[in-house]
Amino acid sequence: MTVIPFSPFGRPVARTRAQALALDDAARLRRYRDCLAFYEGQHYLTPRRGRTSLVANYARTIVDKGVSFLIGRGVGFAVEASSPPPPLPGGDGSPSSPLSPGAKARGEGSRSSPLSPWERAGGEGNAAAAEALLYAVYDDNDLDVVDLACATNAGVLGDGVYKVFWDAAARRIRVVSVDPLGFFARWRADDLATLQRVDLAYCLAREDAEALYAPIPHPLSPDVEVVETWTAAAFRLEVGGRVVRQGPNPYGVIPFVHVPNLPGPNEFWGRSDLADVIPLNRELNERLSDQADVIRYHADPPVVFRGVEDHDAIAVGPGSVWDLPRDADVKLLEWQGQSVAVQDHINQVLRALYETAETPRTAFGDSGRLLSGVALETELRPLIQKTLRKRVVWAAALRRRARLIWQVAERVGLAAPGAFAGLRPRVVWPSMMPQDDAQEVRNNVALVAAGLRSRQTALDALGTESPEIELARLQAERQALGAAPPTTGAL
Repeated sequence: MTVIPFSPFGRPVARTRAQALALDDAARLRRYRDCLAFYEGQHYLTPRRGRTSLVANYARTIVDKGVSFLIGRGVGFAVEASSPPPPLPGGDGSPSSPLSPGAKARGEGSRSSPLSPWERAGGEGNAAAAEALLYAVYDDNDLDVVDLACATNAGVLGDGVYKVFWDAAARRIRVVSVDPLGFFARWRADDLATLQRVDLAYCLAREDAEALYAPIPHPLSPDVEVVETWTAAAFRLEVGGRVVRQGPNPYGVIPFVHVPNLPGPNEFWGRSDLADVIPLNRELNERLSDQADVIRYHADPPVVFRGVEDHDAIAVGPGSVWDLPRDADVKLLEWQGQSVAVQDHINQVLRALYETAETPRTAFGDSGRLLSGVALETELRPLIQKTLRKRVVWAAALRRRARLIWQVAERVGLAAPGAFAGLRPRVVWPSMMPQDDAQEVRNNVALVAAGLRSRQTALDALGTESPEIELARLQAERQALGAAPPTTGAL
């Protein structure tokens, strides 16, 4: 652990760049650590000396169930070529053009300007190649595991971060989940989704740092601080307080995707799922502990001696024989008066916990009765609504990640420059509730037969990873078997 020195006036003084970044963002990092400690089961602020300290870690369960509903069944991708938008009025330089005279003079809006993205797009062929690249990167990086880690970070801490980069040694595109505790970002004041600068701070073991870079000074330190600084134009790498690499950004974009967990109004950083759960979970723990103490005292009540001086030597238990003075008295400590309704209070706290976390009791597998599909969906409506709100944020982040993968692929030569320009990635979410697969197939067959849906869209809706490849396989099989073309309603 790095020690931060203090000035004679009691103010912390940053010794390294990583420490300076941590001091500037101390409130956020403290909030992260508090939420992470609570998620790990550290619920009591002070020890309950001589009393029971039970921990019912509803916080971990609520986060894990939210992550399962959001990302537990994975995600799919579809890529479509963008269609050209309608031309701007007067875009050819006519008097009704919204361009300024200077812009008209520079030729902006005229046909002499560079081709627009939808004009450069390679159509369905490039869309299929772009989709195949996304799935190849997904499989190569085990992105289902990476997504699970990033979603857990977002649920616990409030923020998740992806980094997309080219691994020159392995010659592949890497996508990793970055620890938000080392992620420091600056963004545009008028556009929270646009990053202007990112500093990433982390530690490497000295042996690993010296294997990757030159020998590091300060040999007594077991770890070496590394700080990456990224802007759209430049990249800077500092290892152990020394700049080892500095120059233009090799990707031309900041290779990070920030995923806020339901941010507040006009906020860049997200909000942890535990923000409102922590005080209720603490109250639940204390009342359960009080109830456990009451049960323990009734099951094995203390013995009260009066008029007995050496009571420590008296054995307490079945079959014990005591020789007591004439005026001595022995009795068990019993509850006097009406007992407090602890269980009623616990039930009220649990209800508040379920409602505040938007995670009904049914989500914990205890509905108390058999429910139909519609009734189960109604019971889980709060959790489904929370997940739908998260999907809006995550869909935008996953689209940005897909475009970043394409940009890195073009930069490192895996694709021709501009090959993926104008393509539109789309996130395909699986159903959160159990579905009748046979009924889904019948519905899609009926839509195809009615001419309301294409076969490719139907396969996409049924969860087929690459509908184009699957349709090509079906066509090849029919040709090999000499089968007749499919009827109108067949998939």
